[in-house]
Amino acid sequence: MKVLLRTVAVVVIVSVVAVNSVQGQSASTAVIHGRVVNAASKTPIGAATVDVATVGGTAPTARASTTADGTFRIQGLRAGRYRAQIRALGYKPWDIPTITIVASSPTVDLGTIALTAAPLELQALEITSKRQDVQLAPDRNTYVVRDMPTTKGGNVLDVLRNVPSVDVDIDNIVSLRGNSGVTVQINGRPSPMKPGQLGNYLAQLPADMVDKVEVIPNPSARDDPTGVAGIINIVLKQETDAGTSGGLTMAGGTTGQVNVGGNLGYERGPLSFYGSYGFLRDRRPRREAIYRENLYLDPLTYLEESVTRLQEPLAHTLTGSASYKLSKQDELSLDMLFSTRNQDESFGVLYRDLDASRSITALSDRSTTGRGHESSFETALGYKHAFAAKGHKFSTELNLVRDKEGGPSSVAQRTLSLSGSPLGPSALENQTAWEHPQENYLKADYTRPLASGVRMETGYKGSLQRFHTTLDTHVFDDAVGTYLPDTSRISDFTYDQLVNAAYGMVSAVRGKFQLQGGLRAEHASTQFHLTARNSTFDNGYNSVFPSALIAYNVDETHQVKLSYSTRIRRPDDTDQIDPTRHYADPLNVSQGNPNLRPEYIRAFELGLQRTAEHLTLQLTPFWRHTLDAVRTIRTIDSAGVSTRTFANVATSDAYGADGTVALSGGRLGGFAGASAFRQVSNASNLAAGLSARTFGWRLRTNASYRVSSTFDLQTLLSYQAAMDVEQGHNASRTQFSLAARKKLMADQLNLTLRAIDPFNTSRESSTTIDPLFYQVSDRTRAIRGLLFSVSWTFGKPQKEQRDPTDPGGGNAGPP
Repeated sequence: MKVLLRTVAVVVIVSVVAVNSVQGQSASTAVIHGRVVNAASKTPIGAATVDVATVGGTAPTARASTTADGTFRIQGLRAGRYRAQIRALGYKPWDIPTITIVASSPTVDLGTIALTAAPLELQALEITSKRQDVQLAPDRNTYVVRDMPTTKGGNVLDVLRNVPSVDVDIDNIVSLRGNSGVTVQINGRPSPMKPGQLGNYLAQLPADMVDKVEVIPNPSARDDPTGVAGIINIVLKQETDAGTSGGLTMAGGTTGQVNVGGNLGYERGPLSFYGSYGFLRDRRPRREAIYRENLYLDPLTYLEESVTRLQEPLAHTLTGSASYKLSKQDELSLDMLFSTRNQDESFGVLYRDLDASRSITALSDRSTTGRGHESSFETALGYKHAFAAKGHKFSTELNLVRDKEGGPSSVAQRTLSLSGSPLGPSALENQTAWEHPQENYLKADYTRPLASGVRMETGYKGSLQRFHTTLDTHVFDDAVGTYLPDTSRISDFTYDQLVNAAYGMVSAVRGKFQLQGGLRAEHASTQFHLTARNSTFDNGYNSVFPSALIAYNVDETHQVKLSYSTRIRRPDDTDQIDPTRHYADPLNVSQGNPNLRPEYIRAFELGLQRTAEHLTLQLTPFWRHTLDAVRTIRTIDSAGVSTRTFANVATSDAYGADGTVALSGGRLGGFAGASAFRQVSNASNLAAGLSARTFGWRLRTNASYRVSSTFDLQTLLSYQAAMDVEQGHNASRTQFSLAARKKLMADQLNLTLRAIDPFNTSRESSTTIDPLFYQVSDRTRAIRGLLFSVSWTFGKPQKEQRDPTDPGGGNAGPP
């Protein structure tokens, strides 16, 4: 059946390609031309980008760059109604809402277009291809993913897998440049959830809800300093159009995945509203094989574990945003996100004990079944005020987050004969675990221009986080015929963290230089309480986080920047600090370290950027110095129980470079990103042999090919090379997917077919090397399959645009 489905898919794609290739061969000779100059000096602007798209369309139809004298010429257009946007580094963009080409007069002269400099913003170079916008700015890279075929019908983690320098492992842990200490925000707001919880939550959010992803590897003092690797900001769709607009997406796949989503926007007068709903059902089987050599025993023995795991999540997600303009200067806003998820899960392990000759000496198995319940609720109330002077503004926001995750599970463990039959009754236990992360924060930001080209920013943020976890374990006692509590595996853990922070920043423009400097000061106080032990741990510390950025615009096509920031990774993950022993099974235990210290990082980045007519290049060398870096440590005892814990290593240094290439303006578009880095860890404060010197590199490309104006192909290829880590090494990883999309009804209806992991490469392998044991773990996730999605939209964005030939007009771009 699977072979038949793949064959049908290939035939359909090839047939549509052939039909569209024939249809797309009818060319036209219509021409749009003009000249772009500096509004103040009237000098020509070279290498400005001119994008032309059909009125009502979302993607550019053609692109050109201006020559040294500022002129441009776009050919090969058909008669019809178009719109255009002109952009250049360091200038406000200019939108032309309507350009009409008729067959009787196929040449349109837009005349002289004057662009105004935008001095106070860190200017981004925008590379808009047929499928994806890539905005490369000095302080962040932005990837607009709302129109990306390789994510259609998937989830938010599929979106992140399409972004350069971002990685998602088989456990749904998100990392940036190989570092999992990254802060993942949603709409600019961090989540109190732990990395594993957050990854599982993102796996339930439909990809269709995401508008763009911002990657901020070296944030300024304005941003929350949490996350030593930087910030990944997932921006959900919240765009409201004049009148009513919306869309609907439905998807289904051979893996059992079903995805349905819809959104609706409304704007009239001072009121605007946007809401969305997403439903996702999936089936996620996973297998793991563990091989271990027990070096602490003489003679040598071996252990083999075969693990099967099946998760079947069912998720509902609702988002909403509303704003009301009290006046021209004042606006109120309310944002909300609610998600509820239920997940049936089964987990089975078969243990084989082997002697030195690799003959089986003992067999046992363990099965776990359970139903997980998760919910997330976040709401934010905001107020903005704009003063009379341009750029003078104030904003404040009150945010509340309430999350919950957990549920009951049942375990049965049996001792088996060598033939596999049970040798007596099963050992039974029931366990219920709950986690309740929550956060409240209030923040205020104030911005004021001080002089021409100089701006001041200041603000305050106070946040209170609470993590409450409970674990209740009962073991069946055959002697009394009932379940009795296991006091060694019962815990009630509460962690409170209060952070008060204030920041100040100054930005300035002097000629071709853009300067930014800032300082953030914080006081943090923490307390965690273990009810079962009646133990309380208090800690308080002060931190200062300076930041700086210097950008130099060599000309309209070249930019150089240097930035610095200090970041922190707080020990606020309850898995890392809860000393209660948590059993994955009797031979694999996890235990936190309540004495973990905060991890501080000092990061430098040098950015080099060049844009040409259809190509943009960005190279970013970086260096990070980390104090008290938190690392995972594994040990084994004389009973063969492997324990995972956490500790601070003295220092860790990482240096390397990221490179991004963005291609646009033709049939072939997309980006390619590569990263290479060396990491040196000094763990001499813990034990000999834990220090490590590693080198890693990864490559990711997302390429699209426009077969015709209504049909395109896109592919994603990601490769991460093998690298050494503390206590061992990780094997290489590869991801690949392919998508084809057909656009109908003037781009309002889209049909997308995705081939996910066609070569079945979704697997991970890691090796742990210790004087007492040697262990290899191989994990695979069955995601290979086909996914078909249908998307329909109605209503179009109504942007404020002016005709450049209007003598009273001006730039329509953002201030």
